[in-house]
Amino acid sequence: MAQAQAPQSGDPIPSRIAETNGIMNVKSGKFLQPTSSANGAKVVQRSANDSLLQRWDTVLTEAGTWYTFENYGAGRNLGIDGASESNGAAAIIANGSSDLNQDWKLVFGGGGDYFTLKNRKSGKCLGISGGSTANGAQAAQFTCDGNTNQRWTWTR
Repeated sequence: MAQAQAPQSGDPIPSRIAETNGIMNVKSGKFLQPTSSANGAKVVQRSANDSLLQRWDTVLTEAGTWYTFENYGAGRNLGIDGASESNGAAAIIANGSSDLNQDWKLVFGGGGDYFTLKNRKSGKCLGISGGSTANGAQAAQFTCDGNTNQRWTWTR
């Protein structure tokens, strides 16, 4: 299982740091997956499967700081419904745009064993609603608190 690794000081930041990888929640062990490939589809967590909707390309958007997560199966970006800045606003996939709600900062922790995803527009972190470990639980943004439902890792 591949894990996220923090860039080392002085290392160049590539434009794609992870290609077609799964993004797994540390608490549940389940993967981010949109409910369909449609624009505006909600993003939930699901057990590992062979669906291309569980694969994400991680693309550099600006100076090694902000990234966009493009869903491989849908060709749409991870964002926040309505570009909301509210706690509990649902994660969705949407057509690519220049809106900052589709930009995410990777904040590494645990010696690079995991990362949090901080939304550029809201400053909030992506997590699983209620800290649920159930299939179908909604991914949403919340005030960053370091809980394991806001921790993620990459897998191949």
